[in-house]
Amino acid sequence: MIFVRNSVGIEIGENDLTLAIARSSFGKVQLKAIHRIAGFSTLAEDERKKTLQALVKTNHIPTARVYLTLPREHGIVRQIDLPVDLGRKVSDVVKLQVESMSPWPAAEIYWDYAAETARKGQKTLTITIVIIPRSHLDPWISFFKSTGMPLSGATLSSVAAGHGIQAIWKQSKPAIILHRERSYTEGVFVNGNRISALTAASTETEIAPRALIDRLLSISKFSPDQEVQMIVCGDVDETAVSDNPPIPIENAGREAAKDFGSIATAILPFKDSAFKSNLVPPDLRFRESQMQLIPVIVLAVLTIAMGGLLVAREPYQNSVYAARLDAEVKKVAPQAREVAEQEKELNQLAERYRALTGQLQNHDYVLETLGELARILPSSAFLVSYGYQDGAITISGFAPSASEIQNLLESSPVFKGVEFTNGVTRDASGKDLFTLKMVLEGPK
Repeated sequence: MIFVRNSVGIEIGENDLTLAIARSSFGKVQLKAIHRIAGFSTLAEDERKKTLQALVKTNHIPTARVYLTLPREHGIVRQIDLPVDLGRKVSDVVKLQVESMSPWPAAEIYWDYAAETARKGQKTLTITIVIIPRSHLDPWISFFKSTGMPLSGATLSSVAAGHGIQAIWKQSKPAIILHRERSYTEGVFVNGNRISALTAASTETEIAPRALIDRLLSISKFSPDQEVQMIVCGDVDETAVSDNPPIPIENAGREAAKDFGSIATAILPFKDSAFKSNLVPPDLRFRESQMQLIPVIVLAVLTIAMGGLLVAREPYQNSVYAARLDAEVKKVAPQAREVAEQEKELNQLAERYRALTGQLQNHDYVLETLGELARILPSSAFLVSYGYQDGAITISGFAPSASEIQNLLESSPVFKGVEFTNGVTRDASGKDLFTLKMVLEGPK
């Protein structure tokens, strides 16, 4: 995938070849595997080739980005300070420095340099220059090309160690890397953008020689009482690496620090540092064909386009549906207004009908109740008023006995709940003045 890259870091020691596989996925680095070919340097070239090809085939090791680290004794590492304001002229100045410091003719060497990132207010830059004779690197370029693992880059072990310290730990404290081989121990001291390296003969009992550490600290002008991070790697047993700090890379256990050199080499294409360099000339570096990325890029573009269409689909459909709905509403608007007006007229007619019906029903009830009152009231009774509303009847009048009138009304099957609405009074002629309220027994 375009956002996933694999890299292989190869470190060639005195006897063994160590191979680390790293993967960068969206900027996150993982350690995928570490392999070792014991006694690689003692094999004949054909045997080396067959062994390495078998290892690659058996373990499906990617070969697109292969970086090599050779022992520091194969070349030269120097550091110089240059003014920050040189800008693009740094390369020309470094070239002059290389010609003056190289013990080999310019035509017989490969070289590269790395520069620290300038900080605000900084006046000088520390430049790390790496030089190697072509006679030491060309055979390896040809060898790995013949195995199907063409080199994308190469550097020296001390520079790779410095790159690993800076790239993996970022703002780390000073560190000493002791790389143990059978006949020698290489010591590298990394303090910020400064690097110092020495090689001393190994002994059976001194895996991390104190004298080598003291010399490193001395040439670096570093106080030995300050805290220093220690990494022991190379041809050592498990007890020697028990105090190593864990490497803060995914899938890298504490034991992985034993192969720190190959791991630092594998992350060369993924991380930047003040020590990142590549001794393989640009015209000899293997690069993946960018043409193979075309299908991936096209697929990614199509995927993004489809995602955009899916995101925009719902709002677009809603806008289309809304436009169609507005058009349909406008079409039926005249008919809707006509229907609304007709509905209004119909409501008015219904109200008039209900009023007329109520009046007719009330008229029937009035006739019915008046007929019943004429039937049951005695001739001596005289009604003054009559009222009817919602099934309730109110009458007022005069009679010799108001209580007799109440009894007569209660005995009627038409009325119920007959009661006086106020007190009964007697007039000058001796008749009772009454007001009675009752409810129709039948339907209203």
